[in-house]
Amino acid sequence: MKPVFTKIQEDVQMDVFAVRVIDLPNFSTEFHFHRECQMVYVEESEGKRIIGDSVEIFSSGELILLGPDIPHVWYNDRRYFEKGENETHARSLALFFDPDKLTTAMEMFGEGNHIAALLKKARRGMKFSGKTKEELKQLMHNITAQQGMHRLTTFMQILEVLIRSKEFELLASEGYVNTYQAKDNDRIDRVFTHVFSHFKTDIQLDAVAKLAHMNKQAFCRYFKSRTQKTFVQFLNEVRIGHACKLMADGERQIASLAYECGFNSLSNFNRFFREIKGMSPREYIKLLAV
Repeated sequence: MKPVFTKIQEDVQMDVFAVRVIDLPNFSTEFHFHRECQMVYVEESEGKRIIGDSVEIFSSGELILLGPDIPHVWYNDRRYFEKGENETHARSLALFFDPDKLTTAMEMFGEGNHIAALLKKARRGMKFSGKTKEELKQLMHNITAQQGMHRLTTFMQILEVLIRSKEFELLASEGYVNTYQAKDNDRIDRVFTHVFSHFKTDIQLDAVAKLAHMNKQAFCRYFKSRTQKTFVQFLNEVRIGHACKLMADGERQIASLAYECGFNSLSNFNRFFREIKGMSPREYIKLLAV
């Protein structure tokens, strides 16, 4: 996963907005950011997702709006890479739009302030739910099948839904700032890939620091300056996210969950689960049953 600046116009022809359908055995693992805003509807896939400093599990059906310059990646579970092309499927619909051109255009209609407010929230990543998500999903299907004025009309409908919606959660923390640089590419790539592939095992900080060609102290400073969290916090968020997925899939044995997710004791699992989710594992399981 490489936090590289990407110009969407290089592979998608666009003026104010453009649409792309991704239909592959697995999603790209490139960690990147770009000036264009991006709305993503994941039709089919699952794995782990990074948006800014937010690290979560994702699954089919999620719909997210990303503002300009926020690093992100949808990283598939290992089974997507171990199985054959016909055994796994990753499909998503993506809408890109230029924030500067859109703001200029909407100012002509007196909607500049509404667009500015939307873009401010989108800089943290917005995950939609409820009726808003269902509306946007249908509009995304519509816009991918349309051309010309019909596509433009649907794009305006999408903006209207986004502007008025209150059914969303912000993903990156309020103080998140993108501090990635081009020279970070290989280091972050190796570290994130190693964590996602080995989080169930005992990952030693010294070993991860070596992957980044740093000593332990320098790596800790480097990692926190880029992700706005410590490496241990990042690793525990990945582990707890996996535990939540297993719970949602029906696993109820908390002791088994702890060791399956890489924790060396049940007490550590319970402590970090409460720190990250704001409740105990048992309370989270009860919440799922509601």
